[in-house]
Amino acid sequence: QVEEALAHYKKEIVPKLINVEIDKAVSAKRAEGSVLEYGLRWELEQVRNGIKSGVPTDSRYVDDYIKKMADHNSRLVQWLEVFKSNYGDQPHAQPFIQDTEAALAEYKAFFSSKFSKIYIDKHVQAKRAEGSILEYSLKWHLEQVHNGIKAGIPTDARYVDEFLNKMKTQNSLLVQWLEDFKAKYGDEEYAQQFIQQVEEALASYKKEIVPKLINVEIDKAVAAKRADGSILEYGLNWELEQVNNGIKGGLPSDHNKVDDYLKKMEAHKNRLVQWLEDFKSRYEMYEKASESIKKTEETLAAYKSFLGAKVAKINIDKMVNARRADGSILEYGLNYEVEQQDKAITAGIPKDERQVDTYLDNLAKRNGRLRQWLEEFKLQYDEEEYAYQFINKVEAVMKRYQEDIMTKMVPVLMNKARAARKADGSILEYGLKNELDNFLSAIEKGIPTDQRHVDEFLLTLNRRRSNLIQWLEGFKSEYGDYKEAAATIQEVQDALSLFKSKIGSKMTKVAVDKARVARRADGSLLEYGFDNHVRTLKEKLDQGLPPKADVASQWLADVSKLNSALVQWTETFRSTYSEEEEGQATLH
Repeated sequence: QVEEALAHYKKEIVPKLINVEIDKAVSAKRAEGSVLEYGLRWELEQVRNGIKSGVPTDSRYVDDYIKKMADHNSRLVQWLEVFKSNYGDQPHAQPFIQDTEAALAEYKAFFSSKFSKIYIDKHVQAKRAEGSILEYSLKWHLEQVHNGIKAGIPTDARYVDEFLNKMKTQNSLLVQWLEDFKAKYGDEEYAQQFIQQVEEALASYKKEIVPKLINVEIDKAVAAKRADGSILEYGLNWELEQVNNGIKGGLPSDHNKVDDYLKKMEAHKNRLVQWLEDFKSRYEMYEKASESIKKTEETLAAYKSFLGAKVAKINIDKMVNARRADGSILEYGLNYEVEQQDKAITAGIPKDERQVDTYLDNLAKRNGRLRQWLEEFKLQYDEEEYAYQFINKVEAVMKRYQEDIMTKMVPVLMNKARAARKADGSILEYGLKNELDNFLSAIEKGIPTDQRHVDEFLLTLNRRRSNLIQWLEGFKSEYGDYKEAAATIQEVQDALSLFKSKIGSKMTKVAVDKARVARRADGSLLEYGFDNHVRTLKEKLDQGLPPKADVASQWLADVSKLNSALVQWTETFRSTYSEEEEGQATLH
């Protein structure tokens, strides 16, 4: 019913609605939000009348005439772009598009023959005070570039930055000016001479100045200190010297100074790595940069060869020996944790049942700490050969825990999980057996015939179903890999399947019926329920579009409102019931 109503609306109403929108867009004025002053017809008349009357003979009025004609043209271009993007494929829009494009073509032909030279000369001679991108005329800026190239970079280093900044500014201004000029006059023959002059100046700048500019930038990047904004403390050469001298001097014989030595060396290395990455991204393709790149890479390679393995070994030992007081997850270091776990596993499960829970809890917590420590350790040192002995040690004790303890305890733990109540931390009120018994009993009884008790029955049954699903997910994640868990998993799944076959479809029908009859007062999107809404919309559509404009406008508003509410309701309904047989009938 819904899809038929929507298809009818799309076929009968949407085309008429679009035609009304097109007529509105054509007649809209600026006061109504249009870019056109008084609608399309008026704007086209202004352009064509302006072309027909021609350029004023009185020179005092020429500039004003040109500006007005350009404004009309600009508004038409802007309006047409939006109009075509919205309605370009609509038959009703074609006459308006064709008429506007014809007027613009007439304007362009008229402009080219009458004004192009006037406009181009004005643009070329204009200064910033007159709205130009350039400070002074184009000729002046071209002379600045050519004179700068001819003079070359100053020999006095104090003036190099000032010279290069001025040349970069001139180049940037000319690039911007040329882009704007070509967009406006690129098709005009008279403009080609100025385009050529600017392009030649830019080419000369690129050939003569850019390489020197890059060389200066490379030298500055190499020499820059932290005070200049560099990541290097006192420039590249100083940083390289610190690393090379540190390698040459070797590790301090005094163990108390080793940490400070390694910390400083790593800081130098990290700064060099970061600087090199940035430097290569900007200058790797230039020959001038090759020497600095080579020196830095050789120093980093020497650092890795000399200190890489040593630093890794020191850091590995630190992590292995670190205690909780040092920030480790392990209480007294790795060796202590592994020894405690080994001893506890070797001792075996206590015979005194009162001690079993504490014993297993301690083992599980220690195993968890070891697993977490191992993950972090492997993340940092998995590629270091020295780290393998510690990785193997942890994995061996974790394997013992799994095979010697968990395999024996799984049946016991599963029985505890089945028997656990809410007071023990379970989601089930009185354990799995009680929950299944109540759940299956309710399914067997079925939905009450007394409508007053239906909602409460379904609410309770759904809550039990949800609890069983959640309990089963936790149980499977903990014990799903053990064959002993298969019977319990199957038992719960059978109960859930029985619910679906005996209650699920009936629940869905009840829910679908409630959704259909629900009104806005009940929280629905539809004022008086689904059936009433569809009937009202179909009646409106069967009436058709009224001939009177004011009545037609109200009719369109009513139909659109009804249609919109139905679309929203249908989307919500589909997301919940589209896969259910009862829901599909309503959607159809």
